[in-house]
Amino acid sequence: MEQQKLFEKIKRLPQDKVAEVEDFVDALARRDQNLNRTKLHQALMNYAIQNAGTDADLDPALEAAALASRLR
Repeated sequence: MEQQKLFEKIKRLPQDKVAEVEDFVDALARRDQNLNRTKLHQALMNYAIQNAGTDADLDPALEAAALASRLR
Protein backbone atom coordinates (compact mmCIF):
# COMPACT_ATOMS: atom_id res chain seq x y z
CA MET A 1 0.00 0.00 0.00
CA GLU A 2 1.27 3.45 -0.84
CA GLN A 3 2.07 5.70 2.09
CA GLN A 4 -0.26 8.39 0.77
CA LYS A 5 -3.21 5.97 0.75
CA LEU A 6 -2.39 4.93 4.29
CA PHE A 7 -2.19 8.58 5.39
CA GLU A 8 -5.59 9.25 3.85
CA LYS A 9 -7.12 6.29 5.68
CA ILE A 10 -5.63 7.47 8.96
CA LYS A 11 -6.99 10.99 8.38
CA ARG A 12 -10.51 9.56 8.10
CA LEU A 13 -10.30 7.81 11.47
CA PRO A 14 -11.79 9.27 14.64
CA GLN A 15 -9.20 10.87 16.93
CA ASP A 16 -9.27 8.00 19.44
CA LYS A 17 -8.46 5.53 16.65
CA VAL A 18 -5.61 7.75 15.42
CA ALA A 19 -4.18 7.52 18.94
CA GLU A 20 -4.38 3.72 18.71
CA VAL A 21 -2.56 3.78 15.38
CA GLU A 22 0.14 5.96 16.93
CA ASP A 23 0.50 3.56 19.86
CA PHE A 24 0.78 0.64 17.43
CA VAL A 25 3.47 2.40 15.39
CA ASP A 26 5.38 3.17 18.59
CA ALA A 27 5.12 -0.49 19.65
CA LEU A 28 6.49 -1.60 16.27
CA ALA A 29 9.43 0.77 16.63
CA ARG A 30 10.17 -0.49 20.16
CA ARG A 31 9.99 -4.09 18.97
CA ASP A 32 12.49 -3.39 16.20
CA GLN A 33 14.75 -1.57 18.64
CA ASN A 34 14.59 -4.50 21.07
CA LEU A 35 15.31 -6.96 18.25
CA ASN A 36 18.34 -4.91 17.19
CA ARG A 37 19.55 -4.80 20.79
CA THR A 38 19.15 -8.58 21.06
CA LYS A 39 21.09 -9.14 17.83
CA LEU A 40 23.89 -6.86 19.04
CA HIS A 41 24.04 -8.66 22.37
CA GLN A 42 24.25 -12.02 20.61
CA ALA A 43 27.00 -10.79 18.28
CA LEU A 44 29.02 -9.50 21.25
CA MET A 45 28.56 -12.78 23.09
CA ASN A 46 29.66 -14.75 20.03
CA TYR A 47 32.74 -12.55 19.70
CA ALA A 48 33.59 -13.00 23.37
CA ILE A 49 33.20 -16.78 23.15
CA GLN A 50 35.30 -17.05 19.99
CA ASN A 51 38.09 -14.79 21.22
CA ALA A 52 38.36 -15.74 24.89
CA GLY A 53 41.98 -16.23 25.83
CA THR A 54 43.35 -14.91 22.51
CA ASP A 55 45.13 -11.66 21.65
CA ALA A 56 41.73 -10.33 20.53
CA ASP A 57 40.30 -10.87 24.00
CA LEU A 58 39.24 -7.80 25.95
CA ASP A 59 41.61 -6.07 28.29
CA PRO A 60 41.22 -7.77 31.71
CA ALA A 61 40.59 -4.48 33.54
CA LEU A 62 37.96 -3.44 30.99
CA GLU A 63 36.31 -6.84 31.18
CA ALA A 64 36.22 -6.69 34.99
CA ALA A 65 34.69 -3.21 34.90
CA ALA A 66 32.01 -4.36 32.45
CA LEU A 67 31.18 -7.36 34.62
CA ALA A 68 31.00 -5.21 37.75
CA SER A 69 28.69 -2.81 35.94
CA ARG A 70 26.36 -5.67 34.91
CA LEU A 71 26.21 -7.00 38.46
CA ARG A 72 25.03 -3.66 39.90
